[in-house]
Amino acid sequence: MPRLPDKMLDCVCYLYESEDDARAGVEFGGTGFLISMPSEMSAQNEFSYVVTNWHVACRGNSVVRVNTVDGGVDVVDYGPDQWAFDPRYDIAIAPMPIKRDVHRYAILPTEMFLTREGLKKGKFGPGEDVFMVGRFVDHDGGQVNLPAVRFGNLSVMPSPIEQPNGRMTEMFCIDLHSRTGYSGSPVFMYRTPGWDLSNGPQEGEQPKIFVSGVKYLGLLGIHCSQFTERWEISSSVKAAEQQGTEPLITEGRYIKGLSGMTCVLPAWNILEVLNMTELKRQRAAIDAQN
Repeated sequence: MPRLPDKMLDCVCYLYESEDDARAGVEFGGTGFLISMPSEMSAQNEFSYVVTNWHVACRGNSVVRVNTVDGGVDVVDYGPDQWAFDPRYDIAIAPMPIKRDVHRYAILPTEMFLTREGLKKGKFGPGEDVFMVGRFVDHDGGQVNLPAVRFGNLSVMPSPIEQPNGRMTEMFCIDLHSRTGYSGSPVFMYRTPGWDLSNGPQEGEQPKIFVSGVKYLGLLGIHCSQFTERWEISSSVKAAEQQGTEPLITEGRYIKGLSGMTCVLPAWNILEVLNMTELKRQRAAIDAQN
């Protein structure tokens, strides 16, 4: 994994149920990230948004917290009804009033988004390196945002998977551990020199063992959910380990655990939501005023 630019951590924000929860830094909620879309009327203008999952923003955790340049946070008190979403996708989007002299931020331009055409042109496939930036609630910075990065690989190309909203849609499956709090996180895909194991060195060329730099870096999509597994507990706890309590584990019981396989809605689905009639009308009205 190559060294990440520090600014990549600043594209992430946290989501909470209330402003009080955001100020206190309660260990519950989700992740969002900042994106920008150019104006269709003027190359000088662009529109900034925050993106997360529908099941995060519209099911109670709609308040956004962003880090500030002075080491604190700013809270945007959105309600669940202030987010735009397409029922087909577990994606929610809201305008984000970025203040350049207040917020510590990085914005992902839509030019960075993977498209269907880009997927084919780049011949992306299983084994591609990916990473996710999001909120690890057990160690998330408390009263400031301290995003954590997780790493993995693209495992299954887009195929139908059920979303948290109950609808089936095509998603990437990546081999990357996740947990509660990472919902809504941006997932990136990248290539470095020597990325393709199917292509060996050309005739007369020495194999390149030590490589550096990046050949590709783009937004693969947005974290949506994880596959679970059913784990059987096949041994009981010894009495000495129980410390006078009832057995913690008994034979024949099952528990659910996360499989390590994470579902990612493609970045092109975010573009579809951005181009919904409601959001296009809002952008046109702002352009008309300028």
